[in-house]
Amino acid sequence: MKTAERITNAIDLCWKLLTAVVMTAFALMLIIMAIQVISRYALGMAVPWTDEASRYLFLAEIFLGSVLALRYQEHIRITVVTDLLPTPLRHVANALADLVCMLVLLMLIVGAWNMMERTAGVMASTFNMSFSYIYLIQMVSALLMMGIFLSDLCLRIVAARQLTHKQSRSH
Repeated sequence: MKTAERITNAIDLCWKLLTAVVMTAFALMLIIMAIQVISRYALGMAVPWTDEASRYLFLAEIFLGSVLALRYQEHIRITVVTDLLPTPLRHVANALADLVCMLVLLMLIVGAWNMMERTAGVMASTFNMSFSYIYLIQMVSALLMMGIFLSDLCLRIVAARQLTHKQSRSH
């Protein structure tokens, strides 16, 4: 097996693992919320940890799921203006939008790091887990999205160079 094929297989495995983590977080959140509703309304007793646990799982699902949505280009994107632009300007506008997204992600990473430091000693009220894990999930998700944007940017640069090279050879 060639090195490039191994790398591709490893990356595919990572995407499958991330998908499994997101799906598991969703399933566990649903189960915990069902326990919460059944215990409160059918049994008349509250299970205190269910609210916090479902909140942690929901945040993990949202942040890690947004990485998958970016990978599969399923985020909402308004293209009314860019669709009117000629193709070269459309590429420039898309690249600028990606750079803005990377800047926002960079701010998210810095903010998450800062909040991890501030909340490292703050524990959830119903179970022994630091609040910093919420921000860790946020930071990991932002780093993964930054990697996707950088990878896409590199692919665009290579494609643009190849197109320029082909055009210069044909003239």
